[in-house]
Amino acid sequence: MKKVIASTLAAVAAFASLGFSACGGDTLVVYTEAGFAPFEYISSGKIVGVDVEIMEKVGEKLGKKVVFENVGFDTIIDAVAAGTQCKVGAAGISVNPERQAKVNFSQEYYTANLYVIYETAKKSTFVSQTTDEVEGVYWDSLAGKAIAVQNGTTADLFLADELGEDGTLEGTNAAKVGFDALASAVADIGLNSDVLIIDELPAKQLITGKDNLACAPLYYKGGEDENDEAAIDVYAIAVNKNEPEILKAINDVLTELGETGIQALVNKHLGLD
Repeated sequence: MKKVIASTLAAVAAFASLGFSACGGDTLVVYTEAGFAPFEYISSGKIVGVDVEIMEKVGEKLGKKVVFENVGFDTIIDAVAAGTQCKVGAAGISVNPERQAKVNFSQEYYTANLYVIYETAKKSTFVSQTTDEVEGVYWDSLAGKAIAVQNGTTADLFLADELGEDGTLEGTNAAKVGFDALASAVADIGLNSDVLIIDELPAKQLITGKDNLACAPLYYKGGEDENDEAAIDVYAIAVNKNEPEILKAINDVLTELGETGIQALVNKHLGLD
């Protein structure tokens, strides 16, 4: 859904103080946040996923070993911009003007709906039929609710755009509840939070095996003679502005994979192949 960056100057200084130059030589360090399956997640103690496979192909083109580092999502863009320890961020990152001022982005490679995770027993509170004859959650059904998001994600940015200066939805007492980890956000549903907003595939992965939770796409109601509008998120890979060779290699790999190749990787990491 995806993702907003708001790390502090102190965090950037911390990266610089590490004194690493891991992106030089034969190694390319890529920052990610490995709780966003199927794009990046931990399996058998290793970071794996769609973005990992994309960047491994990039490493082959560049003749470099690719090493993924699992960090806080909201540190990635500033770290890539600094270019001290890493020069690439691959974590299901969406493009916005604030980020574009700091880093370059690859071509976009995946589009996903924002989804709402809710308690199964409360489906009638949140879910209704859309004009497309699918079940969805309308934005106005969240008025007065506590809405969980992962800090730094597109859902976080989306909510920030919808909330007023007092931190609530205009004319309501709905409010955002921020979490650093998606697992913590999911566990809070039904406690301090009513729902969680996150991208489609991670939402479906997060509720797997949890009969008490369900999810549905987030929609705005369309105007007269217009279909309802889904809230969407589009992913790209962040690259330091001084690394055109890396950016070109990433775009070449994404072009070679194409929509079919990317979807094949998604299916593989969803266990659908």
